[in-house]
Amino acid sequence: MYSNIPNQRIARSQKNKKWQKDCIDGYISLSDANYSERKRSIRRLYDYYNGVIHDEDYDYILRPYGKSRKNFPSKLRNYPLIKPTIDLLLGEKAKRPFNYSVVAVNGDAVDRKEKAKHEFIAKTIQQGLANEMNEMGMNTGQESQPIPTSENLQAMFERSYVDNFAVIGQKSLNYIMAQQDVHEKLQKAWFHFLVAGEAYTLRSVVNNDVSYEILNPLDVDYDLDPDLDYVEDSDWAIVTKYMGPSQIIKNFGRFLSKDQMEALYTDSSFDTNLLFFEDRREDVESRLIKVQHVYWQSLKRIGFLSYLDPNTMSEEMMEVEDGFVMPPELKEIGAKVEWEWHNEPWQGIRINEDFDVDVKPIEEFKSSVDNPSKIKLPINGRKYSDVNTSNISLVMLGIPFQLNYNIYKYRLETSIARSKDIIAQLDINLIPKKWDMDKFMYFVEGTGIAWVDYDKEGVKLSPQHQTVMDLSVKTIQLYITLLEHIQMEWENVSGVNRQRRGEVGQYQGKAMGQQAIVQSSHTTEDLYRKFAGLEKRDLQTFIDLSKYAWMDGKKASNFLPDGAIEYFTVDPDTWINSDLGIFVSDATKDVEKMNAAREMTQALAQNGVPFSTILETLEGENFVELKGKVKAAEASMQELQAAQSEAQQQAEQAQAEMEQQKHDDLMMSSEKERMLTASEGEKERMLKVRLKEMDINMASNNTPLTDPREMALKERAQSESERSNKSDEVIKNRAVTAKKASDKKSEK
Repeated sequence: MYSNIPNQRIARSQKNKKWQKDCIDGYISLSDANYSERKRSIRRLYDYYNGVIHDEDYDYILRPYGKSRKNFPSKLRNYPLIKPTIDLLLGEKAKRPFNYSVVAVNGDAVDRKEKAKHEFIAKTIQQGLANEMNEMGMNTGQESQPIPTSENLQAMFERSYVDNFAVIGQKSLNYIMAQQDVHEKLQKAWFHFLVAGEAYTLRSVVNNDVSYEILNPLDVDYDLDPDLDYVEDSDWAIVTKYMGPSQIIKNFGRFLSKDQMEALYTDSSFDTNLLFFEDRREDVESRLIKVQHVYWQSLKRIGFLSYLDPNTMSEEMMEVEDGFVMPPELKEIGAKVEWEWHNEPWQGIRINEDFDVDVKPIEEFKSSVDNPSKIKLPINGRKYSDVNTSNISLVMLGIPFQLNYNIYKYRLETSIARSKDIIAQLDINLIPKKWDMDKFMYFVEGTGIAWVDYDKEGVKLSPQHQTVMDLSVKTIQLYITLLEHIQMEWENVSGVNRQRRGEVGQYQGKAMGQQAIVQSSHTTEDLYRKFAGLEKRDLQTFIDLSKYAWMDGKKASNFLPDGAIEYFTVDPDTWINSDLGIFVSDATKDVEKMNAAREMTQALAQNGVPFSTILETLEGENFVELKGKVKAAEASMQELQAAQSEAQQQAEQAQAEMEQQKHDDLMMSSEKERMLTASEGEKERMLKVRLKEMDINMASNNTPLTDPREMALKERAQSESERSNKSDEVIKNRAVTAKKASDKKSEK
């Protein structure tokens, strides 16, 4: 069938309008082969979710012998078994944390980090030198600050380092997600993934901004290699929609000519079938017009120009586009061009079968630097389980259980209608003469006794004049047991058991219930994991498309969940050359950690944690962000406790100084009184002792005296000590002189 596809390995100049039309015709013909049947089968899955009854599913019950029977005492209805399971998974997805981080993956990102590390180490060493010089009494003009040890230096740098490209990327992604309401749209895609087993998205650039759209699985068809999982890697994809003329002009009016616009309202050859309801006839007129978006991978030539630079005598190489003509000056120095063929995505829009618009190569999707052929289509999506077989979905798995459940409910209703309890058969001739039926039944119901007249003339009664007939149905309880069994089997297949829905048995403990919930989550985790892969690819595409959309730069703001406003500015020169990657955390583990954190709120309150911190624990949806807030709150608490402890120590020290001052005043007062009444020798001795105590206190405290009374006392003690020393010296000199005189007398 690919023989209908034109040759893609031709130069850009040869891809004229005829080639473009042939490409669109060829890919649409590939899609039309099985598109209608696939669309009907997918639509039925949504019917089963909504509880729509398809009579052909129950023909062997309602028409067991080839003919339908009417006026039965029961009616086959739908009793939702699939819908509650899907709704529970939808609710869980809405509450699961959606944690994503932007990281720089450029080759020079490592160089920037190493440079920042060297600067950090040099700054730390400089601070250490300043601290030592400040301790020596030198004025460095830089305050002393604590520095980490060599063991903690690496860890401190890793915690504090932030790449500016990653910061801008994170802010840009937050802005795109808020502007495009990505959370709500992904919830819609999750619904399609559960019901149809397929989810599709469209990423594009509209009005210099990133645009995001969730596509209906009924509208998408594509060709995907067996070894590929995502539609963005496919060879072609088609989106078929039905629009009114006003919607077509609104979306594609800039591509339409005046005649084409008029044809939307006057031409009756458009496809006017209503395909959204199977019970509508194909000849019903409508204003809906088929619009098909066709995307495919073509090929383009990329040239690599190499030459020897005569100035530097080094070989130079540069990339040139298709259609490059070698300049004469390069020919003279022996320049050569080697051409290679690489993928190039194209798009085209066909409105009905009449005209094609906006057929062009897609420029907003850039190729990889390592592999120029690794380039995506604007459409992305994936199926739940289509490896080597037809795709299935959770609703498709539940259809047999839903049909059996409805059938046994129908059987149960029929059995209840047939059940007439136990009936006693009495001969009507037992009614006594002159009694009517009402009087007889009155005594039977009121007294429990049936009065009879065995002597009734002309009546011969048999001893077996009454019998008992049991018209009750014994299978009602069996049907109820079968219904419970069907529901239990569906829980095992879907992974959503009754414990997960909050139903716990009266003899079931907490540990058993939690274990049942954990085992249940293991079954559904494959659904979440596969859909998370689609989310991650779309987030990565948002960053890639923003480089094209914001070629002239971007200034924007975004409201954060805590009410703050985040501003950011994108420099087009550095933004285009940045290479950023998306990291999405494991939502399942984050849910477990968030639940564990919430369970500790009571313990936090008992230990004196502020109520605001506890509220943030309950409100947070991002565990990393929550951990950062809790750490900031703990740091604030530690600073507050340190300040309170320091204030308490200062107060205690001031109180001790006051007590010491009172004690000193009292001692000085008593000492003063003793000195007034003491003799001269006693005063001298007391001053020497006081002076010695003051010297000892000064030596132990290493502080000079500041109290004027203490200073005066010391001066007085010093003067008295000096005077005493002088008097001792005079006495000693006199004694020496007297001894010398005595010695001279002895000699004479």
